[in-house]
Amino acid sequence: MDHDRKKDKFTDQFGRSARAMSDYLGIGLQIAASFAFFVFLGYWADSKLGTSPLLMLAGVLVGMVGMGLVLMKVVRKANRNHDLKQQQTGNRQKDPRI
Repeated sequence: MDHDRKKDKFTDQFGRSARAMSDYLGIGLQIAASFAFFVFLGYWADSKLGTSPLLMLAGVLVGMVGMGLVLMKVVRKANRNHDLKQQQTGNRQKDPRI
């Protein structure tokens, strides 16, 4: 019976880890894809308009701003979730950020 309990605990922990990993993997892919999109859009526009590095550099800047916004959104959401968990458990004194 103890073996079954350990197996259930492992399965539960593995499931939570896989879900957390998939969330962050999805965010990473979203950031990479949006950055690449704006860089290639700038490169394509440069080739059509003959403004060689200017629009590609603008695409890099827009992509970087977009990455920063996505990261700020993720950090704010993680902080909100952490604060909610702390309020639910009542362990505010154990929070190292305070």
